[in-house]
Amino acid sequence: MRRIFVVRHAEAEKGKKGDMQDIDRPLTDSGKTDSLSMAEIVKPFIDGPAIIISSGAKRAMQTARKFRKAIGGIELIENGELYTGTGETIAATITATDDKYNCVIIVGHNPAIEEFMAAARCVARMATSSVAFFKVDCNSWKELDLNKFKLEFLLKPSLLRKTK
Repeated sequence: MRRIFVVRHAEAEKGKKGDMQDIDRPLTDSGKTDSLSMAEIVKPFIDGPAIIISSGAKRAMQTARKFRKAIGGIELIENGELYTGTGETIAATITATDDKYNCVIIVGHNPAIEEFMAAARCVARMATSSVAFFKVDCNSWKELDLNKFKLEFLLKPSLLRKTK
């Protein structure tokens, strides 16, 4: 069983007109905390070799680095297409992943993440720092079939704050 974690980047600073480009917006302190908390939850579900593939936006890369720090021993690569891509871009990114990885963590943006989730038969609002965990029965990422995705969990940081 292969594993896919779809992560929406954590909360970012609001860009002021002319202040900075959207792609350069950094995480807020809350975003840094939430992304690390979510990564700690994901860590026990990583099974076998894993890779993080992140949008090149600053907030996405910062989120991805928090996941790499929490999980440890995991490769992180930047994929610029995930910044402006669609749900199909996410699917193509996963399909192109080397089969040596059993787990793929995608860190990206809405609306692409929600489009991808809908294609995998999971209609959900993905707030910042949300994580969706899917299992898929395939021998190769090239055989990826969104109809075979099984949602294991969908977590939002706001749910964690309510339980504390």
